[in-house]
Amino acid sequence: MSDSSIPYSIRVSPRARYLRFRVTVDKGLEVVVPRGYDQRRIPEVLSTNQHWVQTAMRRVEEVRRLQSAAPTQTIPASITLASVGREWHIETVASRSRSVTVDEPAPNRLILRGRIDDAELCEAALQRWVMRQAHDILIPWLGKVSREIGIPFTKTAIRKQKSRWGSCSRIGTISLNAKLLFIDPDLVRYILIHELCHIRELNHSTRFWKLVSAHYQAYKQAHRRLTVAWRTMPRWVG
Repeated sequence: MSDSSIPYSIRVSPRARYLRFRVTVDKGLEVVVPRGYDQRRIPEVLSTNQHWVQTAMRRVEEVRRLQSAAPTQTIPASITLASVGREWHIETVASRSRSVTVDEPAPNRLILRGRIDDAELCEAALQRWVMRQAHDILIPWLGKVSREIGIPFTKTAIRKQKSRWGSCSRIGTISLNAKLLFIDPDLVRYILIHELCHIRELNHSTRFWKLVSAHYQAYKQAHRRLTVAWRTMPRWVG
């Protein structure tokens, strides 16, 4: 579905209170509307916000261009988790195994063992390692921040989202993106605070941002830094 010049898709969200635009690398322009919204109004609203949308779309196209120019299925020589300031050097050991496993014989060493000639299997093995690290690092971190700001949560989960750093469900389950491991610890803290504040305010209202600001004043700057962080994510992470 499209306006005269800007293609877009429509998603009806039961959580949405008003029309909003989302521009992502995977989906392009997505128009999110509440239930019962008169979709005939979308072209007019889109036209009013055309400058913002076109600017966002140009940024997305630049990211796509950089991604398409980057080599695919390459095994990294090392992994740096900026969130905890640690780096691991990667070694490979070939074997007749049909799979690839990751061993950590020392604090700064990882060994990929198995079918190391298959870059796809190697990437999948490293992604599993990242997920384990995320469980061990992000979940306790969320608990610590929760206690600091006095907002408890019920459950948490680690995921590998394509366009969100985190989310909070209506029942208080906070999902965290494993890719948080690759960004600055200050930004990780902001995301943890952001999602915890959704426990109290499951929206992006003025009250929500006031609550966020009480615990993290520079949230607007954090948003800009997070946009840049997506572009620096290692390709093999998926």
